Amino acid sequence: MDKMNLTEYADFLLSAALYKCGNINDAQDLVQDTLLAALSAIAAGKSIADPKAWLSSVLNRRYYDMLRRKYNKPTVSFDVTEEIPVSGEIYDGIEKSAEAEDIRRCLAYLTRLYREVMVRYYMHGEKVRDIAASLGISENTVKSRLDAGRKRIGKEFALENYTQQSYEPEKLFVTCSGRSGLDGEPYSLVRDSKIDMNLLILAYDKPVTVTELAKAIGIATAYIEPIVDKLVDNELMKRVGDKVYTDFIIYAEADRTANTALEKQIADSIYKDVWEIMDKGFEELHSCDYYKRQIKSQQVKLDSFFAVRTLHNAVIDIRDGFCGSMPFEEYPDRPNGGKWFAMGSRYAANYDYSGQNYEYGKYYISGEARNHHIVDRVGMKKLEVVLCQYNTLLGGAQLGIRGVLTRRMEEADIAQMLYAIHTGREELLPVISAACFDNFDTFIERRYLAKEGEKAVCAIPVVTHEERLALYELSEKYDNIIAEKFHDEFIKLMKNPVKLPPHLKSVPEWQRYMDCCSTVSMRIAKNALDSGLFPQCADYPAPAVLISVKE
Repeated sequence: MDKMNLTEYADFLLSAALYKCGNINDAQDLVQDTLLAALSAIAAGKSIADPKAWLSSVLNRRYYDMLRRKYNKPTVSFDVTEEIPVSGEIYDGIEKSAEAEDIRRCLAYLTRLYREVMVRYYMHGEKVRDIAASLGISENTVKSRLDAGRKRIGKEFALENYTQQSYEPEKLFVTCSGRSGLDGEPYSLVRDSKIDMNLLILAYDKPVTVTELAKAIGIATAYIEPIVDKLVDNELMKRVGDKVYTDFIIYAEADRTANTALEKQIADSIYKDVWEIMDKGFEELHSCDYYKRQIKSQQVKLDSFFAVRTLHNAVIDIRDGFCGSMPFEEYPDRPNGGKWFAMGSRYAANYDYSGQNYEYGKYYISGEARNHHIVDRVGMKKLEVVLCQYNTLLGGAQLGIRGVLTRRMEEADIAQMLYAIHTGREELLPVISAACFDNFDTFIERRYLAKEGEKAVCAIPVVTHEERLALYELSEKYDNIIAEKFHDEFIKLMKNPVKLPPHLKSVPEWQRYMDCCSTVSMRIAKNALDSGLFPQCADYPAPAVLISVKE
């Protein structure tokens, strides 16, 4: 090759450069650098037997040098323009190459299907026929996967594409409507794992490959795959072809706050009239035998529970009449005995939960959580103990799942502990009784327990199954009255529903409207407290919680 015939390769080099760069300016610069390198080699007397191959190699190196300068990130070329060579030769070349670590990093992001054969072939030097025999596939399949793996690396990893989730992970609180699984699914599938949370966030707006998730979060695919498999198997994610997406609604800050000003305005205008109706309901409640037999601290919780349930359901009646409702029987059956629709709320990594924007969180109310637990001890009848609770500003409940306790306890263990203390039967205490004692101070602070001298007493109302149903019936009577009288005010809130990603088809319509009216009921209650209309619960905390027992 001499400098006179370099020009005959110009079109070939420009075509290759355009394919790599995607724009003419960078492509022309790349070709110019390549030709300058060729001129330098010729001037130095270098002998080049195959000019086209040599120029292609130089262009590739210059291209990755350009990317390093542009993005200040290490890159590696996995381009192969010939038949697959002897595996040992490639292995030796990689081990001796300064780019070996970069290649290993790139391999880490491939999915299992391609990663397995690539690692065996390139990193362990196994022959194609040995890989095929080991995996029980044909040699042609091995070659096909090797080829596809190289192309994926060349296409996807010329430069890294980390997202904010890789260095500033968000928080995703996962809850559900319906019946949780036996192990607390879907909440227990995520708990406090920021990796799980951010994978779900990243796969929400559109279906993505596991490789894309690995790139975005900055963790090798081999570590991401089992997490994704778990989320898919337990129906928080759905798999379509080689992609996955998050299969439940996620509420962002804009969704949560779209109607808060209107909710405050409506609550301020109607709370006095609403409370006239509530007072009549309290009058009936206080005349019930199951109310009269409770100690004072338990009666306060019953008042709180009745108020929260009545106000919340009055608003929900209007919402469901507007956008439709779904009976529990139509909820999808989930793995491990669950029957639920999941929902999540995402918050930025540096979100200020004490700030003005989180006023929404202060007044937010979700549906009633019921945890059923069977107490079965030798020498006594089986009991179904049900812990019923709302999480509200009157006194946060659901202590077991909210990271409040010193030592984690399941809701079922909390219910059994409270009932054991209520009855004075220590043999009913759960096996993890040490956790009960570690958490006593928190239970007393939150007024689930009270102290009488040296003795702890249950401060949560305990009723029979039939009495709980009677309480529900009384609450329904008054929520219907409120809903009918204030229908026109509540219906104004049915706007600004959540806009779902187009691929997400499993979300019921009512979930889109949840945040349209999720704070108005507790704003009404807070106004009543502040103005002295609700003296029973004025002494915080007064969690909306009760226990029912059925033989």
